[in-house]
Amino acid sequence: MRVLKVLAALSITSSACAQIDTVSLSEVGRYQHPYVIGSISSSTYSCRIDRLDRPYVYMACWNLGLVVLDITDPAQPVPVDTLTQAELGGLNAMNVEQRGTTLYLPLGGFNDDNQGTGFATVDASDPQNLNVLDRWDGGSEFTSGAAIVVLDADVAYLGGMEEGIASFDISDPAGIVPLGAFLPDVSWPGLVAYPPNARGMAVQDDVLYLCFDAGALRAIDVSDPSSMSQLGQYLNPQQPALTPCAYNNVVIKGHHAFITTDFCGFEVVDITDPADMQQVNWTNPWNCLGGSWFGSDGHTNEAALAMHDSLLFLSGGDSELLIYDISEPAMPRLVGGHILPNDTAAAWGVDVHGGRVASCLLNNSFIFFPPQPYYSSFGGLLLFEWTPEFTTGLNGVADHGAAPRFWPNPADEEVFLEVDEARKGPLRVVITDMRGRMMDERLVQASGPSVRVSIADLVPGAYLVRIAGTDYARATVLLKR
Repeated sequence: MRVLKVLAALSITSSACAQIDTVSLSEVGRYQHPYVIGSISSSTYSCRIDRLDRPYVYMACWNLGLVVLDITDPAQPVPVDTLTQAELGGLNAMNVEQRGTTLYLPLGGFNDDNQGTGFATVDASDPQNLNVLDRWDGGSEFTSGAAIVVLDADVAYLGGMEEGIASFDISDPAGIVPLGAFLPDVSWPGLVAYPPNARGMAVQDDVLYLCFDAGALRAIDVSDPSSMSQLGQYLNPQQPALTPCAYNNVVIKGHHAFITTDFCGFEVVDITDPADMQQVNWTNPWNCLGGSWFGSDGHTNEAALAMHDSLLFLSGGDSELLIYDISEPAMPRLVGGHILPNDTAAAWGVDVHGGRVASCLLNNSFIFFPPQPYYSSFGGLLLFEWTPEFTTGLNGVADHGAAPRFWPNPADEEVFLEVDEARKGPLRVVITDMRGRMMDERLVQASGPSVRVSIADLVPGAYLVRIAGTDYARATVLLKR
């Protein structure tokens, strides 16, 4: 069994402080779309937990349209309203954004050659009684569906796949006005035979950062939304040979962009100068290389920031949900997740609001060709509550010497805990799964350079390991094959 090949050494600083150690997840509810024939059901591509803290989740559900879940009792989510495909101009709902009581919907299945591109605004004053306020049809100029919409003041930018970006005046959500369109150069970087697609976007300081799929990352000047132009472009300088680039989504923390890239994990890029963007980190958890897209244990698509932008939540495909501490952008550290590779669930979207995170799941079990990066027969949504756990440092004694670590990692039957001279003595080792459930707890005596720890009784997967001595505490992520 292949496992997530991420190593995360989680440490604390030497001064009296508190730093994120791990993030615990507790599943509080789930919703599965009804099956129609056999294992065929709809999918949830993207979702939003209500931003007004009302007990609702809005789900962009492909051919079902926009579905509203009542989560008053999160253990039993109930669909209470649906804007059908017919009410959305015959187009699939592919994503959703919220501002106040208005929802903004990119329309048009980007995996359906028979659908065009649309954009709709929806009144959600009463989430159980949605009403379409206005709808734009891309006509003959936008024909390949839509993946995302981002809002910047009174302007909305729509990711129109092969046709690029469309901009709209949304000062009156009931009367959206097209402003302009822009298609970046489709010939660069030229690594694949299919055209680039406008997928993920984020706006900062009149610059729109576009994940152009096979067209990598672009920086677009949107100071005049009716006349956009490109400022710069970026491609992973370590892009593996024979591997297509597929830039899916982007979120921004200060002058760093965090970019999801298919089965190649995510990159951290310095965007201080949009005309000269530079890589500062590439986290490659699934050994992205050549044909490893097929059956990959992971596939990063959507991203969300939380906890004052110190946490990055990623939808991980077959690895479902990954959480990284990005307090130091150049050194992302895996601190939690719902990581169950090779099961029958795969996530496309993710959303975080308050203390809850929603994982949006696909059903691709009816797709036999071409081969897919993962298999999933559960279309719907998982709802979690998340809690950060902190390690508190002790002045002068918390960070001398090397941090304890396990090797090998991933491992099969046993691992060795490295111990430096300053950490000799009794050590408490606690192992929990990624849901926070206790798997093992033991006291080991550290007298030499390493301690043998058996993991033969653990099932394959990812585990959080906490190691505590008399004057310090550490945590790491251990992967059992």
